Amino acid sequence: MDKKEYLQKILTQLEPIRDLAKWLKILVDEWNLGDDILDILINAVQWAINTTKSELDKQKLQKWLDALNKMKEMEEESKMQDEKDLEELDEMLENI
Repeated sequence: MDKKEYLQKILTQLEPIRDLAKWLKILVDEWNLGDDILDILINAVQWAINTTKSELDKQKLQKWLDALNKMKEMEEESKMQDEKDLEELDEMLENI
C-alpha cells in the first residue's frame, strides 16, 4: 500500500468528522499528485486529527497516520539503500 492509498483510507475515516475530507479524498483519487502535495495533505490531516473533539476518533485516526509515517520512513530507508547499492555497483564496474 502506498502513500496515496493510506491517505485515501485516512480521509475516508475523516469524512464523518470533517466536511473537507470528502473533497480532499476526491482530489487525491482523481488527480495525479506528487509526493510533495501528498505530504502537504498528510500534514493537513494531522492538523484535523489534532483538532478532532472526539478522543476515540482522534485515537483511531492517529493510528492510520502513524502507519503512514512508518511507511514514509521505510520508503526513505529503501531509497537510501538503493543509492548505496548503485554507488557500490558503479565502483565495481569502474574496477573491471
